[in-house]
Parts: sequence; structure tokens; C-alpha cells
Amino acid sequence: MKQRFITAIIIIAVLAPILYFGGIAFWALAVVFGLIGTYEMVCIAEKNWPQPLKILSYVFTLALIFSNLGGVNYFFLVDCIVLISLFTILIFCPKVQIEDIGVMFMFYNIIGMMIGGFVRFYQISNIMPFYMAFATCFTDAGAYFVGRFMGKHKLNERISPNKTIEGAVGGFIIGVIASFLLGYFALVKPGKLPLNLVIIGSITMSFIGQIGDLAFSAIKRHYGIKDFGTLFPGHGGVCDRIDSISFNTIWLYVLMLVML
Repeated sequence: MKQRFITAIIIIAVLAPILYFGGIAFWALAVVFGLIGTYEMVCIAEKNWPQPLKILSYVFTLALIFSNLGGVNYFFLVDCIVLISLFTILIFCPKVQIEDIGVMFMFYNIIGMMIGGFVRFYQISNIMPFYMAFATCFTDAGAYFVGRFMGKHKLNERISPNKTIEGAVGGFIIGVIASFLLGYFALVKPGKLPLNLVIIGSITMSFIGQIGDLAFSAIKRHYGIKDFGTLFPGHGGVCDRIDSISFNTIWLYVLMLVML
């Protein structure tokens, strides 16, 4: 518990200034996290692949990250090329399994769309990443503490045996309140976002984030691992840390595309 808390403080202290100011530092962070996350996925999903194909995984990740510099149309163009390439590999490489293709394509898209979300965030306000982070982190922390002290009924023992219904509900309520307060005073009041988007975003992100957490847990259970990596003591690897954040970033990105 102590190690987990100390690591969380260090992560926040390092990432908060980068996420606030954006720019080159953000893109450097995106590349580093993207490549480390790819390495973690390669270690579990592509461990039997020939080395050239493993290297290609990093190329796909970088291509989808930087495709966002050209906007949504360029992202979908690159995404289409990646999809066709993966199925070409599946057809001609007998060591490649279709389930690994599916997991990796999902991962590439999560990373690519998440970066696209951040690009859109910075076009609105540098507070946007923190609005998303409040919904994610307060939901996660609330679920942990409420579940620890009040949890009695398992949420989904097959995927995540430690999570409880009480924790999920408590985290949801805390996440909605915390993110709405930040969104209202830092984004609605200055005229950066409409009130209806903040209301819908705050309510839905506190739910979507928990789905993201469970989704990545399902991947770990499928491959029989506890954590994706060991980069963050007490927290696992990059993929363990971007689970809820990635889902919420993508979801908020979609809401902004539809509602703005």
C-alpha cells in the first residue's frame, strides 16, 4: 500500500506538468509510453512471432500515434493500412494466431485514438486532460477505498476477484462529483465547453473508465499474467496504468466530435 501510494505521487508529479503544457514534451511522453506499452503487449501476445514482425509492431504504434498530426482522416488511413498488414501477416505467417492479431490491433487503436483525444483536448483547453484524469483517478481511488472498507459483493470474480459492487458504485459517485466540479468551474464557466457535455462526460466517464479497467484485466486473465509490466512499482506496467485513462480519453474525444 505504501509503495503504491509513493509511486502514484511520483507519477502525478512527473506527468502533471507534461500534460498541462503539452507540446514536444507530450509527444515525447506519447512515444515513450506507446513503445513501452507495445513491448509489454509483444511479450504476451506476440512471443512466438519472428523478430522482424515484432519490430513491425513498434512501427505500427508510432505510425498511429503520429498519424494524429494530420487529423482524423490520416488516422483512419493509417489504421486501414495497419489492419490490412496484420491480416496479410496472419495469412502468410503460420506462427501468428488470430487472437494475437485481434489483441494487437485493439492495442494499436487504443494508443492511436487516445493520442488523437489528447490532440483534440489541447485544441480546447490545457485543463481538458485533467478533467478526464479527475473522472478516471477519482473513480479508481474511490472504488479502491470504498471497496476496501465497505465491499461485500463481488463485481466480476472471473475477471477481477478483488473488485466489489460497493466499490464500483462508490467510485462512480466520487468520480462523477469530482470531475463535474472541475469541468464546471474550469471549463464551463470560462466558456470552453457547454454544460451538457460536461454533465454527460462526467457521468459516463466514471462508468466507462471502470469498463476499461475490467477490459484490460480480462486480457491479463486470458494470457495468465498478473501485470503487463513492472515499470511502476505497485502499479504494474504502462498498460496497467492506461487502462481506464485510455477508454475515458477515447470516449471524451468521441463526445467532443459529436457535441462540439
